[in-house]
Amino acid sequence: MLNSSILDIALGMVFLFVLVSLLCSAVNEMLAQVFRMRSKNLEAGLGNLLQSGEGNKLADDLYKHPLINGLSKPGQKPSYIPPKNFTLALMDIMTGNTGKLPSDNKALIETIEKQGLFAKTEAGKSIILLLNEAGDDAEKARKNLEGWYNDAMDRVGGWYKQKTQIVIFAVALIVCAALNIDAIKISQTLWTDIALRQALVEAASSTDVAGLMTQESAKQKPVPAGDAAIAAQPNEQAPVEGSMNDVQQSAKTAGVLVEQIKGLHLPIGWKQSDGKWVFAEFGFMEWLVKILGILITTFAGSLGAPFWFQLLNKIVDLRAAGKQPGKSGGQ
Repeated sequence: MLNSSILDIALGMVFLFVLVSLLCSAVNEMLAQVFRMRSKNLEAGLGNLLQSGEGNKLADDLYKHPLINGLSKPGQKPSYIPPKNFTLALMDIMTGNTGKLPSDNKALIETIEKQGLFAKTEAGKSIILLLNEAGDDAEKARKNLEGWYNDAMDRVGGWYKQKTQIVIFAVALIVCAALNIDAIKISQTLWTDIALRQALVEAASSTDVAGLMTQESAKQKPVPAGDAAIAAQPNEQAPVEGSMNDVQQSAKTAGVLVEQIKGLHLPIGWKQSDGKWVFAEFGFMEWLVKILGILITTFAGSLGAPFWFQLLNKIVDLRAAGKQPGKSGGQ
């Protein structure tokens, strides 16, 4: 059985990593809203999917279509497009923006080829091939186009996740360096300071971590992807990205998490209680250990709160299983 002190230190460190991860996630969400990262990612994905020569007119026309343009605020582009809206808008554009699609699939293909503006483009050839594969089944033709779109959005979601991982790592590095969240120093302090260790375990036990996780998940906006990224909203309503209320809420959440981390009374921050700088008497080795400790916290924060939350639950269960059963008075 593991020493209870080791379990307590592990519990405290994992709890700290949960809070750091949530903080990084909140900052990342704020940046995504301010810079409209999702809508730009979707725009790049659609530009790649709907290649139609110089200027990519097909993608431009798609964004101008009422079914797509109405999904976002004026002057902005949506961060998510439902497959049905995409398919109907695309077929309408390919047939000449008549507002009325041929009911027969073969007639639809003939109209697209006769209209001719996009039929011979790279995207147009793919669309016609997908329509031809459906034969006379108009419903299957629409499903083929939706599947084509969903497959492309899975790849776009993968791009977004990769970008997000890079951003979160950078955010974690800045946060941990700015606040001096040094995993090595903190773990050493918890090993020697029993009272602080017990207080941190108490904080981890009393804090509604699951509630914090739920709140953070609720703020995450859907991205254009399938299982490869955050799931789309069930009602398929495109989120309005960059709302000032959302940005302010993310900033407020980040501020609350910073205060919560500081409230743990761990050796965090660059100034000591007496006002002296932590690094006042640092030599080369001290700086090396400090940088390593901050990097450890950075990597931990970039792994994401769900990872540490699961580990936190496992450690809590392990501690509970290790407790000695109480004895009755007659024994």
